[in-house]
Amino acid sequence: MAARRTDDPSPSPSSSSSGEGPRRTPPSRKRSAAPLPPRTGPPPPSSSRVAQRFLAVFMTVLVFGLVVFGMGAATATFGERWWGYAIGGLFCVLMVIGAVRGGRK
Repeated sequence: MAARRTDDPSPSPSSSSSGEGPRRTPPSRKRSAAPLPPRTGPPPPSSSRVAQRFLAVFMTVLVFGLVVFGMGAATATFGERWWGYAIGGLFCVLMVIGAVRGGRK
């Protein structure tokens, strides 16, 4: 028979009769985390927000290009590359419509 492991190394009759049983989390985790200190220092420059949006647009265009030309390459094996371009473009249009509709909610 295996011994039962408890967090309290010295079991006492008072702890077993209280009905609580062994502790499940260490005491350090029971305390709530202290709130973060307020942000100090100057705000980020406005150019960083513009650069971040430019990067997001650029990466989105690259992903859409990968989808369109990937579908073209996939359908080229069947000799119908332009169908792949059309399907990839339609898929990108559907993704944009879904993002616009999702952003409104």
